[in-house]
Amino acid sequence: MSPSPELEAQLDLLQLLTSMYTSTELLLPESTQSILDTYLEEPSSDLSIQGADELECELELPIDEYNANSERVTFQILLSTSSKDVRIRPKQPTYLNRSQYESLLQDIPQYDQNDESSEYILNGIESIKTSLQSILEQSTLQIQELEVKEQAQGRQIDRVWFWLPSLSTREKRDDMVNFAKEVGLTGFVLAGKPGILCVEGNSQVIDKYMSRIKSESWSDIPKHHKKITERLRRPLPTPDKRAFTDMKEITDIIPHYGQYNHRGDMSEVKRLMDQWGVGEDFGAVVMNSGS
Repeated sequence: MSPSPELEAQLDLLQLLTSMYTSTELLLPESTQSILDTYLEEPSSDLSIQGADELECELELPIDEYNANSERVTFQILLSTSSKDVRIRPKQPTYLNRSQYESLLQDIPQYDQNDESSEYILNGIESIKTSLQSILEQSTLQIQELEVKEQAQGRQIDRVWFWLPSLSTREKRDDMVNFAKEVGLTGFVLAGKPGILCVEGNSQVIDKYMSRIKSESWSDIPKHHKKITERLRRPLPTPDKRAFTDMKEITDIIPHYGQYNHRGDMSEVKRLMDQWGVGEDFGAVVMNSGS
């Protein structure tokens, strides 16, 4: 029995994508690859999709194909097996905070049955890459302006690491990010057990920021429960030695485990820290945690 017209159209689209991108750019799960291989070998064969609602693949591309050092983005492409519906969305990259990522998702147009599927995907890719490029340029400009201001004022810039036995409440995590942005601090928040907060900026600004977190965001928490410890304070030689270009939460991009899925995979965190050039600092913080 031949595949349905809808499934056949999606397999043809998938075949087109494999011809446009290399095997290192376009990644197909084993199940999707098996279905496609069977279809290519014998188009009229009875394909077993075993109740799969969608065929999926991932496409990893540089945002700027002409820049060898460009940030990259991974697209998740989902093709319905019972209709011509197509979905494309980027995975949250490490250089976007939650609000930036959610805003990006909202700007992706929905697939219309009158759209040509391949054009919808290609146009979606270019639109998302353009939006990401704009976000990155804006972040770079903001941090450059901040560095110039700090240099002119002769301010000492530190990178400070804080350790929390536990960090879970969404509102309080958002406050950590938003309060930092208001005063020009950069860094990240990682929720879970344990939680980690890393901020870069003027030493006095960091101290005032932490005081505000405790007095405003944590005002409903008993004093003896406000457990946060400064583990490391590293002076930076110049403002342009910051490792981060903005303040963001990275919890959602780290694999988690445990009964309540609240323990982050520290090996993955360490990989990211090495990638961002702060692996040595992170190692010192973890070793000093007593965990």
